[in-house]
Formats: sequence, structure tokens, C-alpha cells
Amino acid sequence: MSSRLRVPCAYQGGKQRVASQIVDHLLEAAPEPNSQFYDLCCGSGAISIELVNRGIDPSRIIMLDISSWGSFWSSIGSGTFNMNSFELFLSGLPNDKRDFKAHMLALSALPVEEHEVELYPLLQACSFGGKQIWREGNHWVNASFRDYWVPTETSIRRSPANPMQPSPIELHRRIDALVHGMKGVTCFNTDIMTILNAPVPNNSVVYVDPPYHNTTGYAFSFDIKLFIKRFCEISQAPLFVSEGISLNDNALILEFGGAKGGISGVRKGKHQEWLSRF
Repeated sequence: MSSRLRVPCAYQGGKQRVASQIVDHLLEAAPEPNSQFYDLCCGSGAISIELVNRGIDPSRIIMLDISSWGSFWSSIGSGTFNMNSFELFLSGLPNDKRDFKAHMLALSALPVEEHEVELYPLLQACSFGGKQIWREGNHWVNASFRDYWVPTETSIRRSPANPMQPSPIELHRRIDALVHGMKGVTCFNTDIMTILNAPVPNNSVVYVDPPYHNTTGYAFSFDIKLFIKRFCEISQAPLFVSEGISLNDNALILEFGGAKGGISGVRKGKHQEWLSRF
């Protein structure tokens, strides 16, 4: 359905393919009809977006992310995202897709200034493999971008792979829809451990999507087991945690759909995704 909100772009560890399954469990666990939902380490926002698509008012959602995603969602929720600046970045994209990589490399080499949140979706949409690009001081870090790829005679994929995914037109459509559809969410651009400063309301449901254990490529990490322990000591609200492994006996494995292969078609398998409840 075109009216459904979608994540801005593909993102390493993003949960768009399993968001529906996760949200099923969050809604089932809600203690009250007007429960609040916490989406911690929200990243590209797949879980919060699915909640809104299911009819949850944005005002009932609290998001948190320490990266530029946190700044992005904070601006979306508060209504301060500057569409004019975003559209200016889009209008500056080269006409030739083969020039996108050099253009994005040049943009990412500039100091991060006041329009961080408007530029970030473009950088991330062009990121090679959807890997996280992050801000370190006033510089972008881990910025590597896609080339325009054209199939060869032996390629399994028969269509070109664009350097920006989604396309500039589709990215604009998604961001514009989020500006209107997600206004009212609360997002904190801060460390997840600050949530432990006080108990969350008992009528809440809390979801955490930490960086996968023993993986690289993320700017920020924390001790998820310590977080779980401390959270359960001070809060009574149900807590759900996504991981590549089961974290307790009360965990279930999520089902991924879709093909296994990338451009080459030789990827041998899919990672596992577990949802553990505490």
C-alpha cells in the first residue's frame, strides 16, 4: 500500500523485514489500550513506523538512538526537519548515476554543519552495503558509497544496481510521508543507559535493538546483558530484545522472507534473528 510509511533507506541491522512480527508481540504485551511504546536503538525506525502503520498514535512512541538517526527522528517528531534543505541536497545530485559515488564522497568530507539531519538520509541511502555512517565531532566517519553497477554476461542479476537505494524520487516520497506521519514521536539522541535513570511507566512496552553481538561496523555499542539486568531491577514493564542469538529460554526465532542472494547471488544463508522477552 502506497499510503504505508516506510523506512527512509536500507540500513545495516534494520528490522523492516521482521517489523510486523516484532510489533505483533509488542501489541500483545501492551498492558493497557493506551500503553506507551519505547523503541530503543531505533536506527532507521522500522519498529516505530510499523507501530504507526498499525494505528498507534506517534505521541505514544518514545524513540532513542545515540547516532545521527536519533537526531533525524528527533527533528521528525518535533516538526523541525527542514524539507527545503533536504530538497536542496537532492537537487544537487549528479545527473549521471556513475558520478554519485564521487559526489557523496565529497559531501561526506565536508564538516558536519547545521543541516546534519537533512543530509544524513542521503549519505545513508548511498552507503555501501547499508553500513552505518556516523558523526564523530564535526566529521562523517565510515563513509563508503556504492558504485553504479551494470550486470555482466555471467551475472545472475540482470538489471543495474543503483548507487542510491531507494532512488532520489522515492527517498523524497518516503521522507515527506514520515515528516507528516511520524510527527509527534519523542526521540532522544542520547545513550541508552540514560533510560535506567528512572523506572519506565508500568503500562509501557520496551523494545531494544542493540548492535549484533560480535559484529563490527557500528559506531556505538553497549553491554546488553548489563542493561537487561539493571532494567529488570528498576522497571516492571515488559522488555523485548532483538539479537542474532537467543538471550533466554523465553525467546522465539523470527522468520525472514525473500531471496538469499545479493548482486552475485552466492550468499549462502541468512542470519538468525531472535526476540527475547524479559
